[in-house]
Amino acid sequence: MKNNFYKILILTGLLSFTSCKNANKSNKEYKNPTFFSINEGQLTRPTDYRSWVYVGSPLTPNDLNNGKAAFPEFHNVYIDPVSYEHWKEKGEWREGTILVKELVSVGTKSAASGNGYFMGEFIGLEATVKSKEHFPHEPGNWAYFSFTNPEGDLKSDARAFETNQCNSCHEANAGDDFVFTQHYPVLAVANSVGKDVIPENDPERTASSPPSIWDPTAPTPENLDIGIPLDKSELFAYLSSKKYRSFKTQEKEKHPSAGPHTKIGLPVKVFMNDIIAGSLDANNAEHPMGSTIVKEMFNADGDLAGWAVMAKTQEKTAEGNGWFWYEVTSVEDENSIAAMGNGVIGCISCHNIASKDMVRTAYPLK
Repeated sequence: MKNNFYKILILTGLLSFTSCKNANKSNKEYKNPTFFSINEGQLTRPTDYRSWVYVGSPLTPNDLNNGKAAFPEFHNVYIDPVSYEHWKEKGEWREGTILVKELVSVGTKSAASGNGYFMGEFIGLEATVKSKEHFPHEPGNWAYFSFTNPEGDLKSDARAFETNQCNSCHEANAGDDFVFTQHYPVLAVANSVGKDVIPENDPERTASSPPSIWDPTAPTPENLDIGIPLDKSELFAYLSSKKYRSFKTQEKEKHPSAGPHTKIGLPVKVFMNDIIAGSLDANNAEHPMGSTIVKEMFNADGDLAGWAVMAKTQEKTAEGNGWFWYEVTSVEDENSIAAMGNGVIGCISCHNIASKDMVRTAYPLK
């Protein structure tokens, strides 16, 4: 028993020593290694590249290129770690740089989060190498390879493409020495930052996301009395009280929505105040301030599920900015807001096709 205990101690010590030794060896090996092999002009297919530095996944889908995209698949791009460190320190691509592009088909175009482009299957592999030793006559000493096989399994080695097939385009359009760094923020922010800097640890970021088409682009007037509140909580309370149902001009029955209010085709019912009804009767080109329309939105079972509101907050339409837009998709949660404020592009773009100052509802109401 005692001997077994000592054996375990010795073995544990050896394992710890070996682990540290291997870690140190790995770091030393990363000082100036070569991550590719070229024999008789052919590049051996790179392996283990998913453990390298991931650069990005550009996509130029057929849907956005009239069905004729040159590269309709995702390109998962990786760069060897030593070249990435050199790029951080020097801002240049070292002799021996290799980037690998793993080709992935476009799979489904819808998910729980919404519509988009989502990855499908692995369909190919490409690589580009910078080597003056092997490609002294290529522009920038870059050469491009494809291991993709139409029959399925990747080729074990590949010969470089002709210069005019890849290199000429990279030379004319790439941001830094034949590499499209302008399309890869991982590379762009790492350019010459210093060998001891880890860019992703910097907390600084630009805008978290571009403005949504459902965000307001114009200020909403404060303390404006137009018969309907414009404050979020006050407006939700007003709608919940059903006070708008006292409007004289309203639909007798629900009708299928022709717009994206919750979902096209679901029932809605429209209520108009006297100001907008009188303006529509007069066939005015612009409706006066205070014009208000409330739309009840129902689910497929016919239950009230939310409201949409448009209210004129100034005399001039100002390309839609003079209208206050609001949509909430719950009758219980005032924060379930799809849009709120003046100048909401998503609302304006739909209502702008109306001939009666943003009002799309057929009038007189039925």
